Amino acid sequence: MIVLSSPIGDYRMLIRLEPTQLSEALWRLSPPLSRGRRARWILVLLDIAITDSYPVNEEPDVDLTMRIGFASRLLDFIDRELQIPNWSRIAGEYVSFARKAKEAGLRDIPPNLKVDVVVGRMLGCFSFTRQQAVQVADARRERYLEALTADLEEEEFNRAVQVDGVTELLTISNLLSLLPWFHGRVVDVNLAEELDAWLDVRLDLELGDAVAHLLAERRRRIQGRH
Repeated sequence: MIVLSSPIGDYRMLIRLEPTQLSEALWRLSPPLSRGRRARWILVLLDIAITDSYPVNEEPDVDLTMRIGFASRLLDFIDRELQIPNWSRIAGEYVSFARKAKEAGLRDIPPNLKVDVVVGRMLGCFSFTRQQAVQVADARRERYLEALTADLEEEEFNRAVQVDGVTELLTISNLLSLLPWFHGRVVDVNLAEELDAWLDVRLDLELGDAVAHLLAERRRRIQGRH
């Protein structure tokens, strides 16, 4: 039987380690057997780090600069040593800590949490150009409108709305939902222009109000049959 330690206790000890000691300690303390379990445990530590109200974060020798630095190293550990196959899955963590550091006016923000670095990395996850993304979104929207108008049964409906590139499109849409806060905060001119250009087409990548309305009507009809 494996007895897991308390995340708060782990956090209290780990945040006080020297950076050079952290990697070994994380491997030693993290749940065994699976990369996914280790990543989830570290996400719990990150949640503690970002939450001001935890008593451990009110201890005299723990301040926000220390917490942000610790979070930076935890994220680097997930990224580099656990080798998460899809960085976009932890992009939200980078965004949360980059925002917290920037809004708090911290002077020494870790490199991997600087605004330009986070935005650049997120945009680097986009596998489509803006034109390609809009084309896939248009095709997807058209498929939905046709299927909704035809009032197809569930299995047939699900087949009818499939379109090539939807997985990539949804990844882009999800990441774009995290990016509006960064508008006007990016220093690099070219990166700022690219971000603004993507934000300009953000709504064009969604299904839109007409499809949402028809989907809601479809759900009501299906529920009424049961």
